[in-house]
Amino acid sequence: MRRRTFLAASAVAPFAGALSFATQGHASPAAGRWRSFDMTYAVDIPANSGPTKIWLPLPHDAPYQRLESMSWSGTAPISLYTDLDSGARAVHAAWADGGEARKVTLNVRAGILPRSVPLASGASGGAMPDDVKKFLAPNAMIRTDGIVKETADKIVAGKSDPLTKAQLVFDWIVENTFRDPKVKGCGIGDIRAMLVTGNLGGKCGDLNALFVGLLRAAGVPARGVYGVRVAPSAHYSAMGTRNVDISKAQHCRAEFWTAATGWVPADPADVRKVVLDDKLTLNEPKMADLRRFLFGSWEANWVAFNHSRDVKLAPSSTVVNFFMYPEGETAKGPLDGVDPDAYGYKITVREATT
Repeated sequence: MRRRTFLAASAVAPFAGALSFATQGHASPAAGRWRSFDMTYAVDIPANSGPTKIWLPLPHDAPYQRLESMSWSGTAPISLYTDLDSGARAVHAAWADGGEARKVTLNVRAGILPRSVPLASGASGGAMPDDVKKFLAPNAMIRTDGIVKETADKIVAGKSDPLTKAQLVFDWIVENTFRDPKVKGCGIGDIRAMLVTGNLGGKCGDLNALFVGLLRAAGVPARGVYGVRVAPSAHYSAMGTRNVDISKAQHCRAEFWTAATGWVPADPADVRKVVLDDKLTLNEPKMADLRRFLFGSWEANWVAFNHSRDVKLAPSSTVVNFFMYPEGETAKGPLDGVDPDAYGYKITVREATT
């Protein structure tokens, strides 16, 4: 597999600037109403931190989402990067060992659509595209051999239709895992350890990674999608945010691919989150409706950044498990993106009305 590298999408940018992007999206008119959200990253790291680097994830472009505009200011030059393999985008800033404050303000406007994919069984006789086939491969945390393969084989029980396999794995995740509120951030998604220990608790980064890994082991391309909640849910409060401060609102979802449907959204982890937060049980009638909704749909209240794993944050040797939080490093070591206060960042959001 070709090594992932980040390339500058522009030359080193000035300390303040702005970019506008085309806003025509790829979705059909029937897909729903576009909603635009203004997200602001404010980074403020102490001046005595020594050499400092930061990376801020940017929304990606997809049929259900578009990056509409971006502006920035700061006390260091700012660069824009795009990962060649995954399309993951980032803003990067770096300071030498000087006395100035490490400050960046980044304003991003993202447009999003509600997403619902008509489900269809069947397979194509053609070859699987290379950009899809790569999502069958394992990575550091999402393994596809050993106990993962054994578990997947038991769940799909010899079924051949990819959509049937995905439904079986989705149902198994919903019925056999649980949301563990003690897990830090969104979890790390070490699915082999989950299965070996029998501890099937976690958050979205764990439960949706298990969904992805089991599907890959069953021969169905699948991937996590990493982003942040930006608005309330029309269904359950647990599936959205009412906060202006979304520094801790990160959430990952999942997608699987079939020749008959293309990429299909799924989020078994949010089923378990609703069960916990709303004190519900899976046998309640309304939970059946939620399970049907989250297998093939998601709301326009979440901004997606990328679907990358084991991401090398150039120009650096730093590799992150997934790129969903702001990342950074100072002379004292890595900055903890899961802890905004310790890192020195804040993310706020408002829905745009124009």
